[in-house]
Amino acid sequence: MVTNQQSRKRGLDPSYPRLLGDRLCLDFANTIEGPRSARPEDFLLDYADLPRWGHHAGVLSEAAATQLLQSAEASPKAAGAAFRRGLALRSVITRVFHAIATGATPRPPDLVLLQSEYRNAMRHAQLLQSADQYRWDWPDEETALERPLWPIARSAIDVLTQDNLARVKECPGADDCGWLFYDTSKNGSRRWCSMEGCGSRLKMRRQYARKKGAAVQ
Repeated sequence: MVTNQQSRKRGLDPSYPRLLGDRLCLDFANTIEGPRSARPEDFLLDYADLPRWGHHAGVLSEAAATQLLQSAEASPKAAGAAFRRGLALRSVITRVFHAIATGATPRPPDLVLLQSEYRNAMRHAQLLQSADQYRWDWPDEETALERPLWPIARSAIDVLTQDNLARVKECPGADDCGWLFYDTSKNGSRRWCSMEGCGSRLKMRRQYARKKGAAVQ
């Protein structure tokens, strides 16, 4: 079970960051690695990264991602507009959930923008039956350049309206992370986006500081 969870959190493409947010919208916000660090790294550089990341996160099939890349090549101006819209969506998700994670109130204009993106996404969605369940999807929109953004906008509204917002947290790392995550632990005590990453680094720094302090004494 642990191995399967760890594999899922790696995503499908090792060139993109791990999926440690436990919610799609937070994973999308985390496409900037180390936002608090001196050298943050942005993994969304042009439109092509939107469908590729969507496939990495499991919300687009490889065929759908390929189709979108072809559509982007045929319509570069529209692809550029969709990419800018994606960056704006990432920014508003980051601001809204950073505010929630730090005990602040999200700004009304940010909530309005998020609501607008959600409404646009659901305007294209269809309710589909899968076995004995129903789900929202966008089966007839494989050439729509904004298609990668729609499940992300829906995820953000789902978190806001259905989840326990006290479990939305921001990883401190060693004062250099800043990734957002949804705490799925039983007792809500998770502190880091990754125990083996940020958690281990912080513990190593504390151990080093204690040893150095003991040596000075």
